[in-house]
Amino acid sequence: MNHPGTPNLYDTSKHVKDGGLTFRARFGVERNGVNLLAEGSFGRGSEIKDGYPEFSDKVLKKLGWWNDLTPEEQGAAEGRNWKTDLSGGIQRVAIKHGCSPFGNAKARAMVWTFPDPVPIHREPLYTSRRDLVAKYPTYEDRKSFWRLPTRYQSIQAIDFSKDYPIILTSGRLVEYEGGGDESRSNRWLAELQQEMFVEIHPRDANNAGIKDGDDVWVEGAEAAKVKVKAMVTRRVDSGVAFMPFHFGGHFQGKDLREKYPEGADPYVLGEAANTAFTYGYDSVTQMQESKCSLCRITKA
Repeated sequence: MNHPGTPNLYDTSKHVKDGGLTFRARFGVERNGVNLLAEGSFGRGSEIKDGYPEFSDKVLKKLGWWNDLTPEEQGAAEGRNWKTDLSGGIQRVAIKHGCSPFGNAKARAMVWTFPDPVPIHREPLYTSRRDLVAKYPTYEDRKSFWRLPTRYQSIQAIDFSKDYPIILTSGRLVEYEGGGDESRSNRWLAELQQEMFVEIHPRDANNAGIKDGDDVWVEGAEAAKVKVKAMVTRRVDSGVAFMPFHFGGHFQGKDLREKYPEGADPYVLGEAANTAFTYGYDSVTQMQESKCSLCRITKA
């Protein structure tokens, strides 16, 4: 069909075949008696002048569009929807009639399957802003999946900031991606970023007697620590430190290169940032909280 794709998730000013889209109807057609489909809104050229659910064999039959499928497509589409019809026939016919295969619904502002249907700020478990804990508390401890104990409030209730005063965060580098095994095995990229490091503000570095390029220990609030190079920079604020997460092959100061099979070790090894991070679990993404914690930094 030579579909051009679209840079926008929601654009009703164009025909679907030209890259226009409606808002996806992926949450059903109603909730608590309220219509979830679009009302009076539709894409340019749509033959359905209102909201509609995602397309399936049943929807095509109800609309009278089933015979727009070839006999082969009908066989593949029977009992399926636009996502599971491997022939692509349901998608083709929906777009032919100016409709988005995934339906036309209202934008969803409330996510009733999340702990906070409307997102609010909750202070991280390990925080130096104790004054914000009462105003923006985390969740109470709970069990995930009905059986897995998950700690929230019982951790946040403890003040770790006196012993670990620096906010620790992590992120990516332009040169590497993911855990870095592949990109650190590329000689050109490895030359650009040769060592694992922590960015530390000049004031914090001065207070700890640290100079740019020194070996330092970054110790997380659960006592695990990593040995990395200090990058003294104003790219981070005072009281904040940053480490990239693309490194591995060192563990708490020990080089583990001999553990790699011959020829399999990357050019560059380094400490994994997550070693120094702490407990925390995001119940929405079902991922560990490894972007916000506390640490202390000392000269190695």
